[in-house]
Amino acid sequence: MRRRDKRQGDTQALEGYTEEIHRIDKEILSLLSRRQELAASIGELKRVLGIDIFNPAREKELLRRLVSSRQKNVTPESVRHIFSEIISAERSVQQPLTVAFLGPEATFSHQAAISLFGRSASFLTAETIKKVFDLVEKGICQRGVVPIENSYEGSVGSTMDLLYQYEVKISAELYLRIRHHLLSREDTISKIKCLYSHPMATAQCHSWIKGNLQNVNVRETESTSLASKLAADEPYAAAVGSRLSAHHFGLKILKEDIEDNPQNITRFLAIGKSAARPTGKDKTSILLSLRHEPGVLHNVLGPFARRNINMTRIESRPMKTRNWEYLFFVDFEGHEEDSNVREAVREMEGRCAFIKRLGSFPAGGELWD
Repeated sequence: MRRRDKRQGDTQALEGYTEEIHRIDKEILSLLSRRQELAASIGELKRVLGIDIFNPAREKELLRRLVSSRQKNVTPESVRHIFSEIISAERSVQQPLTVAFLGPEATFSHQAAISLFGRSASFLTAETIKKVFDLVEKGICQRGVVPIENSYEGSVGSTMDLLYQYEVKISAELYLRIRHHLLSREDTISKIKCLYSHPMATAQCHSWIKGNLQNVNVRETESTSLASKLAADEPYAAAVGSRLSAHHFGLKILKEDIEDNPQNITRFLAIGKSAARPTGKDKTSILLSLRHEPGVLHNVLGPFARRNINMTRIESRPMKTRNWEYLFFVDFEGHEEDSNVREAVREMEGRCAFIKRLGSFPAGGELWD
């Protein structure tokens, strides 16, 4: 009798908790509806004032504030993901936003685009990184997302070349952890007879594959997305892919995080035609070419040292239009509207053969996965 009474009490408690959650959900939905009404009014005023709808500085600051004031049982990652979608929905009632990314769908570039702009944005796949730039420059897409560097593979040369060629601005950055999972329509690893994977993903998961799929035939594909599609269409097959690929193609995750090193991170940039406002924690990117003079690089970068501006990245790239001429891509802390940054860049302009300002944007320090 006592056991039956306890079970009945537990059942009643469960029903009570569930009802309370339903009540809270209705409150959240009502507040979201009110928030969307306010967002629509703000969007109308922005159009009248000629202000860009996408404001990465404001969105970054909002996420920082929300993370810092979060309550118990809510992780920083949860806050960022939930409110990124709320902000995305806010943008959608102000002005539709179309974002281009290097396709196909369900790739890490797609995942980066979703992390930056939320699922309420419209997305357009591009066959090449150059096509992403084309779509943005022609105004077909308001923003584009492109990879710029990887912690193991280094810089993406084509993106660097296109930043020189196209008149676009960097408006945001994102650091995405590259997590590989074993995906399949089967329910156990023992049933797998064939593994589809992009060669880079295979290399990044070499140890796990060697230790767990020794007798499985590995077939290379053009992308992790295509690998997942093939695994979804074929019995006894698996793929190395992302969680987004698993969701997109309806696959089970048989094993999470099979990459050999968990610190494989790709940095992505959002590009557009408008500049981002200062947040107080920003980065600026420029590219420049130098005259052939002794000590010229030291002289050009001197204004940074004198103004205590931290340079976070410098890399040279051959200038394709002239032999033995090089472009230097430079990232440094601060916004070009900051007085010390503005003065430093102005001083550098007088010492360079060429300088191009690629944009200032909120620093993307936190890691997304």
